Amino acid sequence: MTIRLNYYELETPYIATTNDYAAVSILIFDKKEILYIKRSNEMPTHKGQIAFPGGKREDEDIDIVSTAVRESTEELLLPEASMKPFGCLNSIDTVEYKFDVYPIVCQLLEKPKNFNMSEVQKIFFVEIKKLSNPNNWSYRGTYPDDWIFMIGTEILWGATAKITRRLLNLDLRQTI
Repeated sequence: MTIRLNYYELETPYIATTNDYAAVSILIFDKKEILYIKRSNEMPTHKGQIAFPGGKREDEDIDIVSTAVRESTEELLLPEASMKPFGCLNSIDTVEYKFDVYPIVCQLLEKPKNFNMSEVQKIFFVEIKKLSNPNNWSYRGTYPDDWIFMIGTEILWGATAKITRRLLNLDLRQTI
């Protein structure tokens, strides 16, 4: 099975449409796995949810890529050099917080050995092959486009699930 990811190559400058945004890193290890985190219950938003590493723009961030990389290095305790940004997806707005989230696609050169426990409870590596299989997704139906993917006993849902499906070019509406 050949996996074809759906993203745009990064071109400078990496501009956001507003200064009120967030950026996340889709970290792909060895062209086979995507890294997800389980957010800490101590976080102000999205407590205990499965997510990509990332967060809101801070004043020192010069663009969406620097936001995604800074947040990921803080959460995963990795050096910047361990992430190679190469693409991005169109921004996605979050229903709950009404700001754009920019997904930045990165090659992850090394797996984290630790993580920032004040922000992250756990990390997961999920095979792209499993994520690409429409049979592994379930329609929950709480809201339109409410597809979920189980990572063990954890639920991948919401904006993170939508970003994942966009990256993998999965149009699951055809299956319901």
